[in-house]
Amino acid sequence: MSLSISLLQKLISTHTQTQTHPAMEKLHKEGKARAIGISHYCRRQLDDVLEIATVKPAVNQVEFHVGMGSAGVNATDDRAYLESKGVTFQSFSPLCGPCCMGDTTGKCTFNKDLITGDMVTSIGAKYNKTGAQVSLKWQVQQGIPVIPKTNNKQHLEQNIALFGWELSKEDMDTLTSATSPPVSGGGDGLTSGDCAMP
Repeated sequence: MSLSISLLQKLISTHTQTQTHPAMEKLHKEGKARAIGISHYCRRQLDDVLEIATVKPAVNQVEFHVGMGSAGVNATDDRAYLESKGVTFQSFSPLCGPCCMGDTTGKCTFNKDLITGDMVTSIGAKYNKTGAQVSLKWQVQQGIPVIPKTNNKQHLEQNIALFGWELSKEDMDTLTSATSPPVSGGGDGLTSGDCAMP
């Protein structure tokens, strides 16, 4: 008997979820975890978990950043669907840190575009904010929790200073319609990981 690659991957994914999620639920029920989270789960993966879950995942951590605002459901791990199921969509790598992974030319700048790029720094100048703050605020203003990473005290302070000011609708629209940096997870600029798999 032969199995297609996509069916085999689905079987492995489902098996892993049917093993892992109950173990996480056990930790939750024992009071060792306040909530259960998942990462980069797409609609079909979430549905697989919801079929067996007695404790629904509270959050799905997904790579999301400026450049992906108008990307399709396969790029955003179907954000609207996750939210419709009561699962919080949370952004990791909100400044596109891994966007140059796999670059062998040394010319990729996507990992800096949301920190020092022209678009975000010019918008930031209007508010006396950094490009990174603009990139993060774009998500926070949409109600998306972000997880920026830094070990620099000044950057940490800037990351925290995202409240008490708002981006204008025009600036939000500009950031939402940006197509760069592109989606990086699936390697094709269109998909995030395996969301396009049947």
